[in-house]
Amino acid sequence: MKTVITTHNNPDFDGFAAAFAASLIYENPIIVIKGQPAKNLNEFLHIYELEFYYENEFLEEFKEDIDNEGFSKVVIVDTADINRIPKSIKKLIENGIEVDIYDHHPKLRDRNIKGNDYSKEMGAAVTIVLQKVFEKKIDLPDTYETLFLIAIHEDTGNFVYTTTEIDDHLVAAELIKNGARLEEVEEFVSLEMTEEQKELFDKLYNNIHDFYVNDLNVFISYWEIEKFIGGLNVITHKIFEALMPDILFVVVRMGKNAYIVGRSRTDEIDLNTILSVFGGGGHKKAGAAKAKEIPVQTIIDKIISKLKESFIPVIKASNIMSSPVRTILSEQKIEKAYEIMEQTGHSSLPVVDKNKLVGLITKKDVEKARKHKLSHAPVKSVMTNNLKVVDTDTSVSHIRKIMAENDIGRLPVLKDGILMGIITRSDILRASNGVLDFSPNPIIKEKYDTFNVSKKMQKQLPKRIMNLLRLLGAYGSERKTPVYVVGGFVRDLLLNVENLDIDIVVEGDGPEFGKFVAEQLMIKYVVHEKFNTCSLFFKDGFRIDVATARTEYYESPAELPKVEVSTIKKDLYRRDFSINAMAIKLNQETFGTLLDFFNSKKDLEEGIIKVLYSLSFVEDPTRILRAIRFEQRYNFQIDEQTCEYMKKTVKNEYLEKVTGPRIRDELEKILKEPKPLKSIRRMGEFKIISHLFPFSYYTPTLDKDVEKLFELYGYFEKNYKQYTQNVRFLHLLLFVLLQYTPEETVKFIEYRYGLPGNFYDNLAEARESFEKLNELKHPQYSHFFDCIKILNSEQIIFVAVKLKENLREKLFKYFDKIENLELSVNGKELKDKGYYGKEIKNKLEELTKKLLNDEIKPGEERKYI
Repeated sequence: MKTVITTHNNPDFDGFAAAFAASLIYENPIIVIKGQPAKNLNEFLHIYELEFYYENEFLEEFKEDIDNEGFSKVVIVDTADINRIPKSIKKLIENGIEVDIYDHHPKLRDRNIKGNDYSKEMGAAVTIVLQKVFEKKIDLPDTYETLFLIAIHEDTGNFVYTTTEIDDHLVAAELIKNGARLEEVEEFVSLEMTEEQKELFDKLYNNIHDFYVNDLNVFISYWEIEKFIGGLNVITHKIFEALMPDILFVVVRMGKNAYIVGRSRTDEIDLNTILSVFGGGGHKKAGAAKAKEIPVQTIIDKIISKLKESFIPVIKASNIMSSPVRTILSEQKIEKAYEIMEQTGHSSLPVVDKNKLVGLITKKDVEKARKHKLSHAPVKSVMTNNLKVVDTDTSVSHIRKIMAENDIGRLPVLKDGILMGIITRSDILRASNGVLDFSPNPIIKEKYDTFNVSKKMQKQLPKRIMNLLRLLGAYGSERKTPVYVVGGFVRDLLLNVENLDIDIVVEGDGPEFGKFVAEQLMIKYVVHEKFNTCSLFFKDGFRIDVATARTEYYESPAELPKVEVSTIKKDLYRRDFSINAMAIKLNQETFGTLLDFFNSKKDLEEGIIKVLYSLSFVEDPTRILRAIRFEQRYNFQIDEQTCEYMKKTVKNEYLEKVTGPRIRDELEKILKEPKPLKSIRRMGEFKIISHLFPFSYYTPTLDKDVEKLFELYGYFEKNYKQYTQNVRFLHLLLFVLLQYTPEETVKFIEYRYGLPGNFYDNLAEARESFEKLNELKHPQYSHFFDCIKILNSEQIIFVAVKLKENLREKLFKYFDKIENLELSVNGKELKDKGYYGKEIKNKLEELTKKLLNDEIKPGEERKYI
């Protein structure tokens, strides 16, 4: 019989820790958690995901146990409210199962679960459960002790909340005595700042100076004030969290004394040694000191000097790597990679070709490929070959940084280009004899002279937009919701290009946040439930979109994506290219912080268009067209690996699987760009044209016609604007591209892309007109009149493209002549003379042609009626 243990939905550290503490004293425990853990708990689990296993609600395999009374007991911690626990467990309770309750708020009114109640007034629920654990003298794993200590600190407010009891102190002391890590308490327990502290935080945050020592990124910030402000360690920790350097020193003169706080995430420096120079100390990775009547600059100089001489010999890659490495050949099938991963439990495999490391294939790549029925394709078709690798002499600290900044769990180790081993996050954790920080939100910081994105925003954005973004951030802080501006807005801000198309993403409920903003600003809003978004409409027509951080997944290639709730990093990962995968945080505490998980800023600076994963184009082939559009708009270059992915996707006919309207939408966007001709030519290079429009091959001859089309369209715009007013340029382009295409195929294209039902007829009519004119040896203006009178503007421009040069010149003279031509007779006069119906029309055309050909002089028309 099993014991099911649960806590309140969307647990914090205390609920989660109490559940795992309870699992130590009950037989056959199964921990069930519903909802999203609190943000700081989620970050903790990101590091320790393999050590804390729990179920999300009940999986299918436990349904029988529920129905057949396979559970002996339910244990509920940190709540006694039946409406705050998973529904499946509520069903067990309603069926009469025995219940044990451990809650630390026994006087609350919402206690509606009956059972064996072990609740009592306490600062943290985990304290109550741990008292039973200690009674049974159960040994605790180190990581559990740290989790429990964090929970107690958080729920007691570091032991200053009035609900804190002596037992909370005693249990915490026992945990520390047994090896719980205090440095992680400081890292994961969220502490609020006073207004004075926030002001000092802003000063220090915007006064960062950074440099490198032995490849370690060192940040130093300093400030001077005349009064004492407490909590400098809290301020320093928040800066350390926000900017993610290897080492941070904060120096603040307050009155006559200077206070120094240091933080480090590397094993190569002992902060205790450095700060001892000022009579301070602490731990290897955290310390503080107080310097009396020493100038701030002198302190900074001493820190830098001591840094350079204090490096500790470190563990290298060769000391911790796993070897030999299980590999796969580049030509082997994806199905084989799947088999190896299933057999070995590996989440990725290095790919080799002729004994050289050429790529890496992950389980995620394999699963996507199998889902899209690509199991028999070679591994090289989906592998990532833009690899991060390390040398055998690379330090553990540097390896950890590479893993954190690139969010990768494995790194191949090379020596002279030969694969020697592989390092995982677990290897790093073991080597460090504890946790190393793998925060899911690393920020790739700019150099000091260009770092301050908020200043860049202030300088470039209209005041109204800047105020709006600050307001959205303030609302987010008020609701404890992380708020970001993302995508093209961020890209163009960094490129100094105006873009007021604002997309907001929140880590939480996007529509709810959007509605809240709309109510505060008294503006209209529309919720799009299917996409979990909300559009806000200002009175002057300005609009912003608010979305929930989400992950898109595709059920089959080329379909529109389904949407799941996610975090900001996953939200950015679903985007088309790295240059569009950045976010700027808007919350007050860290306004203007650039989040760059994928080296996006570097790609932007180098002018590179790059996808974020190998199957990106398979999942959404329209990204191929977007890649070309962005490449030409910014004069960038599509990265070599991305080019290969594009070619394979085109060759395997994934564009054909996209709906016509989606392709048409992308083509129309390309044609609105400043350099559409270059984009069309690039499409020709990738053989995209023939895949979008069968039997249309982008030959040099066709390219000349396309070039002539763009040239002449500009000429018409300048000199004969009446012919371009209602023109749909896509139709014009398709006239050129499909001029040699068989009728049946054109009609298929007509249907697929939603073109007018007479598109083929118009094309055939225009083709007949220019062929007829081109055959004439001595054309007269009347010939142009006869050909053009039946054509619309799109057909006329297409005819101009296809005419011989001398005929084209005559066509433009014809336009000038017909524009100034005026008959001296009209239809009424002809009717009075006895003409009727078509005779009137025919006679007027006959007179027009005679005038055009100079066969009669203006004013002599009556002689010929």
